[in-house]
Amino acid sequence: MESTNPAPALLDHRPKSATVKRQRKWHPRVFTGCLNCRQRHVKCDQQMPSCANCTRLNRKCTFSLTFVPLSVIGYPPSECSEDFPPTKSRRPTDPVDEEAADDTGDNYFPWHPESTDQLALQQPSDHQIVQASRCRDGPPAHFQSQSDMYYQHYLVTVSTLLIIFDTPSDSNPYRTLLRHVGGEHADILQGTMEALGAMHLSQLPQAQNRAHHRKAAVSMYANIVTQLRRALAAEAAQPASLDLFAVCLLLCMLEKMSATDASWKVHLRGAGSILRSIEALPIRRFLVSLMSYLDVAASCATGEAPILPGDYWETLGGGWQYNLGVPDFTTELYTDKRVLAQVRTAWSRVMSIQTDISIFAKLRRTGLCPQQRDTMYNDLIHRLKNWHDSAPDAFLQLESLDGIPQGASDDQVRTLTITSCVQSYALACAVYLERVDSRSTRSPDPNGEMQSVVDRTLTLTLNFSRGLNQLAVVWPILTAGIATIDPYKQDRCRMKLNDIKCFGFKHVSRALDTLEYCWQNMAQYGNVDYDKLEAMLSSNLVP
Repeated sequence: MESTNPAPALLDHRPKSATVKRQRKWHPRVFTGCLNCRQRHVKCDQQMPSCANCTRLNRKCTFSLTFVPLSVIGYPPSECSEDFPPTKSRRPTDPVDEEAADDTGDNYFPWHPESTDQLALQQPSDHQIVQASRCRDGPPAHFQSQSDMYYQHYLVTVSTLLIIFDTPSDSNPYRTLLRHVGGEHADILQGTMEALGAMHLSQLPQAQNRAHHRKAAVSMYANIVTQLRRALAAEAAQPASLDLFAVCLLLCMLEKMSATDASWKVHLRGAGSILRSIEALPIRRFLVSLMSYLDVAASCATGEAPILPGDYWETLGGGWQYNLGVPDFTTELYTDKRVLAQVRTAWSRVMSIQTDISIFAKLRRTGLCPQQRDTMYNDLIHRLKNWHDSAPDAFLQLESLDGIPQGASDDQVRTLTITSCVQSYALACAVYLERVDSRSTRSPDPNGEMQSVVDRTLTLTLNFSRGLNQLAVVWPILTAGIATIDPYKQDRCRMKLNDIKCFGFKHVSRALDTLEYCWQNMAQYGNVDYDKLEAMLSSNLVP
């Protein structure tokens, strides 16, 4: 039987030499770092304004405006037949997840939660399943290719997980992106969706054959970034299309789902570089909100200013549209649309405060005179107090509750879940501000007002969030969890994040690792190495 292993053929073409030259093992950040690190093929920590390597070598640190990583496959991507699965090759720079590699199953795992309280998946209707030109007109009864399977998993499962607040009346934009923005680059957009489906399957603890799914996702990712780079180069002299903007944002989501480093930054910077030139279609408002949702999360993680200044989700996008209800472009009607509009406005104000705290964090690191520090700190405290004083009436019912009451109607549960989520972000902002101002995780008064804020944040996040909605409160849990020293509350946070890990997003596991580091050091030494904590936080995108 003829061998199918290509390794011997590749070895035959290697140049023979008496001495084997040592080759540096390339790191994934070779393709997302600064120009110097990319040329030297070394790991870049992607710090701004200068990475550690450039600082050490006294070189000018420059990030290329061609933000898409260079192709990591040494040959052009081949066209896959729709009747055959894509290539199983992977980038040499992307190690297979060790836990996934241990799995030896052969079958696709059609993931569904055991409890409807854990996640209620909404099956997309026929008009929501939009296939690109290379696919059939409707959902396949039996998957004829691996790509079909991954695309269907994206439509049915991943789209719901990404939007978080998904209800039967919602028109989930993740499912309808192809219909709204699909143009000449629809194949790249659908390929990104398939990669998300494959990567999510590789992250699920319950899934079989996870190593195979990860290899497929990595191969798709490599092809997508190559195609994206070519498409952007071809459109350099004209406004970028909306579908390429959507691809950048979905790639950022993919990195958030799977990466163990800050690989998401390059795609977020890329989306920011083309935001102003995209077309003014109805779904543009949703995509701008998605961009800002990720941008604000990145700003809080890194303690840096956002990619674009100001509340651009209001000025460029026309208002907050990412989740918490029905997007404006949908034809669905919802009885609580007015309440949801008020809550969205409240969340928009919270996001504005989050970004300004992050700017304050950067200035605090670089050095502020005491007068400037006090002025900025007091202004942020005043804005937070004003937010609570002027919050919409929908938030008032939370004041006397420590959990969702028994017998509450579906509408009441929905309203309480959404308002508790937004209020937990507002309270976590106060904890975040205190931490960056003192540059310490220790509260000056363990029984004081700040500890009450921490406790209330944990009450809202741990008691009001259920099932899929738990994905919306990871940042408040992380922020308040860092500040708590109560072993019982720490254990509650640990249990909650372990529950959320079942949804298959690596940023949740990394948030728990950060908390475990803080709690262990606080228990042993009474303090935390703040610089190390900042480094852990800055590489993890936690919206």
